[in-house]
This record gives sequence, C-alpha cells and structure tokens, in this order.
Amino acid sequence: MQKILILTTNFWPEPTGISIYTTDLARTLPFDGYQVTVLTGLAHYPWWKVPEEFENIGEGKSTVDGTTVVRVRHFIPAKMNALNRVFYEISLCFNLLKVMKTFSEQKFVAVIAFIPAVAAGFVGKKIAQNLRIPFGVVVQDLSGVGARQSGLKGGHLFYAAARRVERKVIVAASTVVTVSPVMTKIISEFGVEPTGITHITNYAARTIELKDRLQSRLTFGWNEEAFIVVHSGNMGAKQGLENVIEASKVLSRDSKIKIYLVGHGNQEANLRKLCDGLKNIAVMGAVADDRYSALLSAADLMLVNERSTQMEMSLPSKLTSYLYSERPVLAAVPKGGATWKFLDGIAELVEAEKPSLLARAIEDLSQDPEKRRQLASKGLEFARKNLDAEIGRRKYLDWVNTLIESKRG
Repeated sequence: MQKILILTTNFWPEPTGISIYTTDLARTLPFDGYQVTVLTGLAHYPWWKVPEEFENIGEGKSTVDGTTVVRVRHFIPAKMNALNRVFYEISLCFNLLKVMKTFSEQKFVAVIAFIPAVAAGFVGKKIAQNLRIPFGVVVQDLSGVGARQSGLKGGHLFYAAARRVERKVIVAASTVVTVSPVMTKIISEFGVEPTGITHITNYAARTIELKDRLQSRLTFGWNEEAFIVVHSGNMGAKQGLENVIEASKVLSRDSKIKIYLVGHGNQEANLRKLCDGLKNIAVMGAVADDRYSALLSAADLMLVNERSTQMEMSLPSKLTSYLYSERPVLAAVPKGGATWKFLDGIAELVEAEKPSLLARAIEDLSQDPEKRRQLASKGLEFARKNLDAEIGRRKYLDWVNTLIESKRG
C-alpha cells in the first residue's frame, strides 16, 4: 500500500474551515488504496485556544479512523495581530521540523501540504525534497493576502514576508490545487504554469438532511413566528460581523426578524459585547455536527458577510452547506470579489459594509416568500450540479494520482 504524508495545521476534531477538507481527504484516500499519515498541530480553530473537550488530544502519535496522526505543540495567540501571527507560524515551523526526522525512513510516495499556514507548506516542501518525492500543495487560502485584507494590525508587514515564502513553496510544488478562480489567477502570477494548476471547488463534505422547520426551532428554543436569519462559522476579522450588528440596529425594534451569529472565533467576545441590549441579534456558540442540519432547517435565511477588503480570499466553506439547505442565501460581500462572483445569480447580493443596505435586503426578503423560494431553488440546483461530494472527492483522487505519476514523468 502506497504511503502519503499530509501536512496541515487544521485537522479533526476542528469543526469548520480547512479542517473539513483535510480530514475528508485523509478519510477518502484509503478507499483508493493509499495509507495516510497526517502531520498537524493542536485542535485550536476557530476558538484560537484548545477547548477543554479537546485537551486530551495532545502532541504525539495517535490513530483517527485508521489514519496515523502526529500532532505537535505550538503557540496559539489569544489575540491575533501581525506579531502574534509570526510567532504562531515560527512555533509551528520549529515543532514540525523537530519531528521531521521521524519520517526520513518511511517510504512515502508523495507529500501534500494544505496552506494558508506558511509553516505547513515550508516543512512539507523540505520533507519532499529530502525524500526526493513529489510535492503537492492545496491552496485553500493565502496567509499573506489574508493578513493584508483582514485588517490585521501590522498585516502589511506580515503580507510581504508571507508572500515570499508562499511563492517559494508553491513554485516548488509538482502540482497545485486551488479552490477558486481568483486564487488560480494569483498562483499563475507566482509563475506557475496553467498546466500545473488544478481547480477543485470546495464541495459539500457535510451531509445536510432537511428537517422539520418548527421542530428544529424547538431544538434551539426559537420563536415559531420569528423570521430567523443565521450566519454560521468563524467569527474572525475577515468576516467583519460588526456590519451585521449595525444592520440589526437599522431594523425596527418591533420587527419579528431575529439574526443569530453562530460559531466561534477571535472576535467572538467583542461581538457578544456589541450585541448586549440589542433586540434583533444574538451570538450563540457553534453547534455539533449532529445538530447542524437542524440549525439550517430552523432558519428562514442564510447569511454570508465579509469585510469590504476580502476581494481575493477563498470561498467560505459554509456556502457548501448553505446551498444544500434549501434556504435562500443573502451575501453582504465585496462587489466583484471572489464570493460575489461565485454567488452571482444564485443568491441575493449587497455590497459589503453597507449596514443599511443589508437591513433593507433582510426586510425585503422577509416579506417576499416567493423570492426566497426562487433563491433556495437556484442554490440547491447549483449545489447539486457543482458541489457534489463524490465528484469533489474523485477530483482529489485523480489529482493525487497525477501527483504521484509526476515522479515517473
């Protein structure tokens, strides 16, 4: 059985973001005859700490669903800024390199690194070069671009350093996966030939089972008569959820509209403070996987929100679930950006950081059930055609086979 090494800073049991796809790939590859080892960090995202329930999943070797997982300790910043991001990456890199020698005797046929974590890419490249085996990179996001666009304090300094390392890592890869056309354009500008880039849209790795709306609302104690708007997922700087809070202030205090920001992230505490005393909006913690379908089923409208600077970032993974939920999607995102282009024609779109426009769109949709039905239908049709999990997994398996063949070529 051929062995593959995956490097990533995000893996099970993290419930959202990149972890969904690294974990799914590790579970999928054995069905094609591969034996997988994952080199990763501690479970810390999107909380930016190790939650109490995962403190027992520490550094060292373990087995997850038949996959060998090697975890290293690293610095986890409670508050994100450029300096803390540098310490985070350096600590990851240092500790990943410390265990790298344990892989020198293993006969891997390929190394795959998931970025935006610069450390995973850098160490993955080094291991592949030492073992003289093919090196593949999956670009879910780019740290440099992310720091610049998310408003991170000192982000422009981190951007310059990260971009140099990212470019060296990506150019060194035998083949690269990107998850959005915008990301493909950026990678091409690094000097990677188009033939070396494979575009694979993030697929619906989570199975969404539509449940009874009213029963689902009872699960969360939500008002049967309210018009429920849900934003789920990470609560970080790039989501810019202050815009949603400002929009809630524009809504009539007598309105039946209720917005729920569901998830965790480094902005969570601040968002909770901002929501204090507001009638139409609340923050609640992330729900477990077995309640996620109920969360979507309880909603009337699914919301995506981004900072106005998020032009080139990867597509939010929540969209794959949203579009399968048979609920309409409203997106307050940068006009002409990656998410805007992806959702154009299948979601209601308003410009980012325009709270009055967002509030008006929510109110209009709350009073137009036919438009909501049309948007939900368009979203589901798009998802079935473009986000099918089995098709997505097959594309990754084909890409991995091509990566391994590149050694022979």
